[in-house]
Amino acid sequence: MAKESLDAKDGERLTLSASDLVGHLNCRYLTELDLAVANGQLEKPRVWDPVLETLAERGELHEQGYVDHLNKSGLTATTIDGIGIDTKSLAATTEAMLRGDPVIVQAALRCGSWSGRADILLRVERPSQLGAWSYAVTDTKLSRETKANTVLQISLYSDLLREMQGLEPDEAFVVTPGTNYEPERYRVSDYAAYYRHVRASLERAVSNGEAASAYPEPIEHCEICRWRLHCDEKRRADDHMSLVAGISKSQIGELERHGVDTTARLAAMPLPLEWRPDRGAAKSFEKVREQARIQVAGRQAGQVLYEVLPPVAGFGLSRLPAPSPGDIFFDFEGDPFVGDGGLEFLFGYVFADVDGSGKYVGDWASNRQEERAAFERFVDFVTERLKKHPDLHIYH
Repeated sequence: MAKESLDAKDGERLTLSASDLVGHLNCRYLTELDLAVANGQLEKPRVWDPVLETLAERGELHEQGYVDHLNKSGLTATTIDGIGIDTKSLAATTEAMLRGDPVIVQAALRCGSWSGRADILLRVERPSQLGAWSYAVTDTKLSRETKANTVLQISLYSDLLREMQGLEPDEAFVVTPGTNYEPERYRVSDYAAYYRHVRASLERAVSNGEAASAYPEPIEHCEICRWRLHCDEKRRADDHMSLVAGISKSQIGELERHGVDTTARLAAMPLPLEWRPDRGAAKSFEKVREQARIQVAGRQAGQVLYEVLPPVAGFGLSRLPAPSPGDIFFDFEGDPFVGDGGLEFLFGYVFADVDGSGKYVGDWASNRQEERAAFERFVDFVTERLKKHPDLHIYH
């Protein structure tokens, strides 16, 4: 979110985007931090992540590939220049819509405090206030599975488009890799209630400060969030129990209800438990308590400490089968950014040679054909080895 300067009468107002909506869905604390930036209380962190940059680059290539596909099919694309949302980009988008251009790339959309850049607007022959036609949103995504984040984004863009063309689109589309650019169809009305709920939650948080009570719990979204270092520092400064390996959010909540609110306090919690857990077994709480104890002890000693647990029959490593001279220890490495769908570029495995010494095979691949050949060679190797060692195991 950002502050946009208006005239003296209106002062300043917050402008909200699809990224704000998606961020709020994933983390309420993220909304609080972005709001602080918009109000001048914090400075937005600058984070360089080569993986995210690669994803952004591949996203642009995927979008351009779809545009090229549309051009080859006879649909001329109109591209709206610029990056942000300004008077010029909005005017160019509106003019293209009024002309009835078949494809509008990077369309600038705005209604009230909400704005965004839709990847593609496709003309559909359904009357609107534009004329005998209207438009539908198409988003290009690298993920092969459409997630809630994408549904929210296309729902917002469809809502903004409704305001600009005077007609709600029936459908929105998502184009994913490996589908020959065949779009997935989503009925806008199917997700309207969900979209309105998340949007209203964000608007309340921005206007009433509802997000201020949130805490930066570690979640999946942290991996791609620019605030991840900030939040990690806060959790460490607070000695938050999420630092304890293996602890669950429900366990943290129950421990806090019993007055245990830091890793250090968890490490010092009396055993056996003096209370009965509402959920889960007491043993699971004792386990995380012991984990906290050794982590705190290591922190105080300035080194990584560990304790060897006694073996338990039928549990952990004891569940492994008896060794066989034919056993194979196998792993492969892949690069998700190669081509369309990634490439398994190294098949590596270790086994006992005929003289009993360990032997390593590294089978490399630089394209799809070599990847397939390497996989077939490994399967052939296992098949032949099974003839001599029918009890072999493959450890991966």
